[in-house]
Amino acid sequence: MYKVALAVTLQAICLSGFGQQDKKTAKAREDVVEANKDLKEAKLDSAADFRKFRHEAEINIKENERKIAELRARKNQENKTTKETYDKKVLTLEQKNNELKRRIAGSETTKPNTWTSFKSEFSHDMTELGQAFMDIGVDNKK
Repeated sequence: MYKVALAVTLQAICLSGFGQQDKKTAKAREDVVEANKDLKEAKLDSAADFRKFRHEAEINIKENERKIAELRARKNQENKTTKETYDKKVLTLEQKNNELKRRIAGSETTKPNTWTSFKSEFSHDMTELGQAFMDIGVDNKK
């Protein structure tokens, strides 16, 4: 009688342990499915962010090209040295703008894990170029 009672008790303990594992396994599977959904949504958000950023960058680059054309058309320097310095500054701006244009065109190969750093660096460089446009007419010799 004791042996039967002991066997039944052991079976009950084992079965309840397996039942808890099945619940944990089911919960883990649900968590994995939810994580996969979140990952897909994050990828879609990242792709949309990339397209928006790239479009805005291309607009800024075209605006910079327009500004460079205006600066080249402005030839009101008084002496040859000032004109040469001005032309060098405009050429430097054009080269920097072309570099940004090349980088944004090649950004499609940027890996998702480096996208944030690319975006940050590109934005910083674009801001510096914008500041250089504002500084071109400023005489720092004073």
